[in-house]
Amino acid sequence: MGIISRLKRPQAMNSHQLQKLIIDTYGGGMTSSGISVSSDTALRLATVQKCVRVRAATMASLPCHIMTKQGGMKEKAEDFYLYDKLLNQPNSWMTSALFWSMVEAYVCLRGNFLAYKSGLPGRPIKELIPINWDKIEKVEQNEDYSVTYTIRLKNGELKTLSQDQVMHIRGLLTLDGYTGVNPIQYSRETIGLGLASEKFLTKYFGRGLQPGAIVKHPLSLSAQGNANLKAVLKEKYEALKTDQNFMLLDEGMDITFPTIKLVDAQYLEIMKMNESDICGLFRVPLMLIQSGDKTPTYASAEQFMINYSTMGVSPDCRNYEQSIRKDLLTEEERKKYYAKFEMRGLLRGAFKDQMEGFAVAIDKEIMNPNECRDVLDMNPYKGGDVYKTRTSTTKQQGQGVQE
Repeated sequence: MGIISRLKRPQAMNSHQLQKLIIDTYGGGMTSSGISVSSDTALRLATVQKCVRVRAATMASLPCHIMTKQGGMKEKAEDFYLYDKLLNQPNSWMTSALFWSMVEAYVCLRGNFLAYKSGLPGRPIKELIPINWDKIEKVEQNEDYSVTYTIRLKNGELKTLSQDQVMHIRGLLTLDGYTGVNPIQYSRETIGLGLASEKFLTKYFGRGLQPGAIVKHPLSLSAQGNANLKAVLKEKYEALKTDQNFMLLDEGMDITFPTIKLVDAQYLEIMKMNESDICGLFRVPLMLIQSGDKTPTYASAEQFMINYSTMGVSPDCRNYEQSIRKDLLTEEERKKYYAKFEMRGLLRGAFKDQMEGFAVAIDKEIMNPNECRDVLDMNPYKGGDVYKTRTSTTKQQGQGVQE
């Protein structure tokens, strides 16, 4: 067998490899501003990255508990096999904080997150393994309304997974009911404007067409004479200013450079409008990305956080809780268990405000002292499970009134 026959022969690209090459080369969908925008290139815009970081960090900070209901009482199901996976470690190499931040990042940038449920059919789930959404070739709804996923593996082969084998978290906006809408794809003109503005600004402060100096010579110079004179001038007068070059004009040639004022171009106004639009897309207040014209006061900052928790985080938490119920719990387990993200930490105010709120909750028998201490990550004390009011009447948890 000769050397040539043992060499690896080139292989033709399949459609997936060709599509990936085009996206890697040109960056995604072209916009009117001339900038190509995809889910990956959008992160190059600082506003997009800051919004995604805020959303991902928020979800990473929210513990996810599996709760159980027994006789009207709710408590954490710490003995349930999914409890530790969702709260601490969903697989052997990721923490829950990293996992949920990845979920949020994928939903923000691609509208979908997919995880493979590792384990034997009919047995408890061993691990949740994230699947790169870019590796999904096709998501198809069958005649019986079940959903199948065609995935391209690392070796190039295609593998089909049923909806029972994966956990699929969709964004809150969907047009077909089984895949989430990619927010970057539908808002690429807005993001493209931001990228184009940043590109313009970097070129504006770069060299561009503005020379360091213009030298005019009354005679016509040969190519060699032009190069020699320019080299002498550059060596003698350029000094440390190497970012701009000399421009040498002969035969009385003249040149003018039109000036563009950023104020006249309303550049700052365009950037502020673009930041506001992108923050609205991700439901993130401007103050959380260190932006905005005015510094928020304490009262307004508190209202911004309440609005962010109510309109930004709470809907996503509810969506994730329902996805956990649909994809990770069996029909029998759904009757007893449910997932709940702990959001009280987002609305935690100053120490004085907390103490006043706890005092009202205890006095009105909404919470007992140990429940308040649990919110503060403090250990309970004996007798703290009793509901007390300012009167001498006490009510024990789960029992009737005692005098």
